[in-house]
Amino acid sequence: MNNTLKYLSFIFLLCTSCATRVIENSSNMKLTSQGSSRATAYHDSDKMVNTKDYLFVTYLEHFNGSEKVVVKRFNKKTSIWDEEYTFKNVKDNHGGAALVIDSKGFIHIIYGSHNSPLSYNKSNESYSVASWGELEILKGNYTYPSLAIDKNDNLYLVVRKDVRKSNWSLELFKRNSTNDRWSSAKTILVSNYMNWRNKSFKEEDFSVSNGYVRFGKYLSVSEFNTLHLTFHYFEYVPKGVKTFSNIKNNSSTYLVGHIFSEDGGNTWVGGNSRVAKENLQIGEVNLIDGYFNPELAKSNFSAGQHVTDGSKIHFLYSKHYGKYTKQFIASSDYPYRTWNKHEIIHPQFYLRAPGNISLKGDTLFFNLNAIPKAIADNRLGRDLSLHSKIITGKINTDLTGNIDFYENYVQYPNWLPQMSKSEEDLWIMFTQGKRNSNATSVHTIKIH
Repeated sequence: MNNTLKYLSFIFLLCTSCATRVIENSSNMKLTSQGSSRATAYHDSDKMVNTKDYLFVTYLEHFNGSEKVVVKRFNKKTSIWDEEYTFKNVKDNHGGAALVIDSKGFIHIIYGSHNSPLSYNKSNESYSVASWGELEILKGNYTYPSLAIDKNDNLYLVVRKDVRKSNWSLELFKRNSTNDRWSSAKTILVSNYMNWRNKSFKEEDFSVSNGYVRFGKYLSVSEFNTLHLTFHYFEYVPKGVKTFSNIKNNSSTYLVGHIFSEDGGNTWVGGNSRVAKENLQIGEVNLIDGYFNPELAKSNFSAGQHVTDGSKIHFLYSKHYGKYTKQFIASSDYPYRTWNKHEIIHPQFYLRAPGNISLKGDTLFFNLNAIPKAIADNRLGRDLSLHSKIITGKINTDLTGNIDFYENYVQYPNWLPQMSKSEEDLWIMFTQGKRNSNATSVHTIKIH
């Protein structure tokens, strides 16, 4: 059976009837005008924690050539941002933090720069960010922390590891709540670089020869304590290997995938073999869309976040065809062998991941980047990012009925969306401004 038949899914067009609603300006709060160029990046981690009485957020600010990790608390009873803490400098705009809260209300944060050690802290008091415990360092060449917590307050951290001129990988750290210390790193997913090299491709056959890959990933723990990891896979393939875009550096993002663990990350399950293994190769993951062979790819891909609903999982991703994109929610249930793909269409915008998705009752809320179709189709803007905005929408979990789209909130460009995940009220956060600016503004808006 070929790849197409293996992963054949039904595609539903969800915009047969779309409604648009304007969000009240009173809910728009500017947190800073000194935001980093990637103030709310990346989708790999949650940067908002929402509780009944408080909203906690983290983002990057830029001061005199330095990037700083900021954490704030919004008091819902007083409608005031009443606590703020600034951590030490990080060396670049990849230093955005991951934020979670445990069952006792203590806040956990982890952050680090590009290919650098990671810093971990836990708040000294519950539901407070005013003071923090002793700083802990996870040594290594790590980037893009993805942090999750289970119902027993155990922490799980997945990061990308840089191994120069060899296989880059995803590494898992665990922190058991009973002994309150981090485990050593464990490799769970390995890149293709050495597979290419073993096929007689030499270092000079790569435009970028250090083994660089990007796993655009997101980690969660379900109510059954199942770990879910979704991702796209970007790499530089050897010259002469055909890719969809055929650009000069021969890079390709040719699949989106999923792996899961039912034993606390000790073993992981991927594709058709369904065998739990300590670590997986790219060719062993559960293929949501795309191909394991980049020469077969008909588009590039971009992954967003996912959300679990019992044993079900709903995952945001987009397919990129040059100037236009297609946006999907892919849904699956245990044992995650097949994925139904549901296309989200907006009448005026091309929607694209990375984005966020959240569950409230029987409603899915999603938050996506958008480019006006009129500008993209007619190439009216040389830099399409200058025309980007955040589109937020909602639809029932069974993906029936209308999609409600929320209108623009601030002058665009705005991008790098974040969305809170809880059964409380729903908030979004994003960066507003040009992508190369170190004076962006960061906004939060209550949307539900």
